[in-house]
Amino acid sequence: MLCVITFFVLVFPNDFFCLGDDTNRETGSLCDKADNNPVNEDAFQTNLKTLLDSLASNIVDSHGFYQTIVGKKPNRLYGTILCRGDISANNCSNCVLNSTRVPSNDCPNSRDVTIWFRWCFLRYSNESFFGDMQGTATANTNDTDIDDPSLVSQGLSFMSGVAAAASENSFMFHTEVLNFNQSEKRYGMAQCTRDISRKDCRRCLDDQLVNFETFIGNKKRWEVHGLNCFMWYDDYQFYSNVSTLLSGESLDFWLVIFQFKLFLNYNCLSFQFETHLDTMLFIFN
Repeated sequence: MLCVITFFVLVFPNDFFCLGDDTNRETGSLCDKADNNPVNEDAFQTNLKTLLDSLASNIVDSHGFYQTIVGKKPNRLYGTILCRGDISANNCSNCVLNSTRVPSNDCPNSRDVTIWFRWCFLRYSNESFFGDMQGTATANTNDTDIDDPSLVSQGLSFMSGVAAAASENSFMFHTEVLNFNQSEKRYGMAQCTRDISRKDCRRCLDDQLVNFETFIGNKKRWEVHGLNCFMWYDDYQFYSNVSTLLSGESLDFWLVIFQFKLFLNYNCLSFQFETHLDTMLFIFN
């Protein structure tokens, strides 16, 4: 599997980015350099609209994670969308709709785009990235949210355990509470995209903890958003204990579907066959 490691940090002043509020908002974006000489700009824009519409219309029925392919080379596009595992179906749908409106303003004509919201994640590219664990990530924290030094090491160890549990849990998602004492608690959450293996999920989350330790290690509130894995840590319960998204088939069912689909995408030359496969998988779901 391809492994791309790139890390960058966004550190906001305390009055600019409030991690104590779980209101949905855009937290970052990545846009490749715009192609000023596209092979067929009209075809690209048509495929992009079809892709974004498909992601938005299928996300809830696919339990918060959906991938699809639209168009023929050189204007073929690969897209993925993921909702945070604890949010409601309605919040997921609204977040996805908001994320699909961002590229036209933030990344016009870009062929590889990533949009992070607090409740969902969107990526599309003209190159296939399905199944490849990629370590690119951004860390969000406040420079004044310094934690009690006596709690720091326990917090990092706690999040390492959350990462381990997420990689093994159904839908590669996990929440947990760390009880320091009667008055001090920390809340952790971790999640991975479901097209990577459990082993890569664990490696992705562990890499985030190692690479961002200097920036998040002494903070009591932080978030890390990547291309395949995500982590949240806070001193209040920001997540919901019940989600209408993560119900139905088990993760193992979806892993088989995605692995079979990836095999066909890489080995079948007929795009028409791939399109029919997408339709069959949607109906089967």
